[in-house]
Amino acid sequence: MRRRPPQLTKTKLADEEVPELTLVPDGVSRWTGSDLDALLNAARRGGAEAAQQDLERKLCRTIDILGARSQQAQEINAVLTSVARLRENSTFRLYLLTQNHRGVGILKVGVKKLFVTHPVTCGLVEVDPLCVLDFYVDESCQRQGYGKMLYSHMLKAEHVSRPEVLAIDRPSNKLLGFLRKHYGLAAYTPQVNNFVVFHSFFDHTTVSERGKLLRAPSPARASPFPSSANATVAIGGAKAKNWTPG
Repeated sequence: MRRRPPQLTKTKLADEEVPELTLVPDGVSRWTGSDLDALLNAARRGGAEAAQQDLERKLCRTIDILGARSQQAQEINAVLTSVARLRENSTFRLYLLTQNHRGVGILKVGVKKLFVTHPVTCGLVEVDPLCVLDFYVDESCQRQGYGKMLYSHMLKAEHVSRPEVLAIDRPSNKLLGFLRKHYGLAAYTPQVNNFVVFHSFFDHTTVSERGKLLRAPSPARASPFPSSANATVAIGGAKAKNWTPG
């Protein structure tokens, strides 16, 4: 009887070397579950080039490895970013930073409905902000400006002019320090759902009779699928949207 091969644990996955993405330009590209499905379909299509098939496999492996490293760095039980999770919710966007044709950072965002405590009224209000769901730069590439590059690109691509209107899911102390240093965000009220919404999140807002937070119209929030002025490049039969050269 053949023995089943041992399952690859998340720890081992995090220890894997990130594969080389020869067809992905250096810089930041945005991917959704639908984009990855399109890449997979292109790779499976009859007559697909070996390089195209190789790209789909290596890109998905890159996302899974960086997601596992993010989980390990944050010391949390669940993986926040993986190809499978992106396919579960095609509205979430993953920003991938590549340098020297290897993935070095990820930033996942998506709109979620939350109930948070208002810092003034102390009552619960309903909000639906764009949320930072995972943010990670490889340890070997930290303190080189890559985190700021990745975050700044995301803000521009999502048409967010005020970083304080984002909600942050379970931010680490390192991420809170990053937001304080680069965007002056510090004061917040702890929430039972572990999201951080800074006090300035509530600036220029009112609360409806039904308890929903209403924000004055501004360019600070865009639609879930913004159209960016950045370049779109075709990569292996799919389009890497909002690509910015690194």
